[in-house]
Amino acid sequence: MKAALILFTLFSFPTWAASGVKGSVISPKECSSPVMVWVSLDKDEYKERLLLMHTEVPVGGTFQFYLKPGNYQIRASDEKGCEFLKKIKVDKAVGQLQVKMEKK
Repeated sequence: MKAALILFTLFSFPTWAASGVKGSVISPKECSSPVMVWVSLDKDEYKERLLLMHTEVPVGGTFQFYLKPGNYQIRASDEKGCEFLKKIKVDKAVGQLQVKMEKK
């Protein structure tokens, strides 16, 4: 009975739970490590752009955010002023992203 309940739970898990974005961080030598990577709602107005999650990633490291399908912004910055911004659309699969830091 427990096995049937476990199988039912696994197969009834929402399909959006496997959606999101994963990626890696690369950076030129003039930028620093680690890098703070944020995911927020895709809004141009700063006050409407809701921060959902963030994580600190070393250069060469990886990250993964589990998200519902929709439009988002992935931003990254470091202590030396290097930045990254990309608008993404998440669908039913996990997308791959390379965060390439740039000096601004």
